[in-house]
Amino acid sequence: MFKYSFLIIMLLFIAFFVGYIYKLKLNLNKAWRYTALISFVAMIIFNTYLTALPIVVYNVNSILGIKILTFPIEDIGYLIMVLLLLPPLFEKLSDEKRDHPQKPTKH
Repeated sequence: MFKYSFLIIMLLFIAFFVGYIYKLKLNLNKAWRYTALISFVAMIIFNTYLTALPIVVYNVNSILGIKILTFPIEDIGYLIMVLLLLPPLFEKLSDEKRDHPQKPTKH
């Protein structure tokens, strides 16, 4: 029961754990807010379309049953994870690459 919900909760937990381990700092600047807004609007449009047709059908025993328009609330978990984890992780890895440039290889 609630397999999909459990999966989302575990993925969000992993995202926060990775953020804690790597000491990631989330910068909620104007660009991030616009990206989040556009991402949420796009997700709502496409998820509603996919679940209304129904191209995608969810097992009612695997979700909480709370819906936004036609899709389960759990779908937002993926987007939240991406918006919270990827920008600071990308910044952290870019900083490490900048601090430790690769030596040119001889061919």
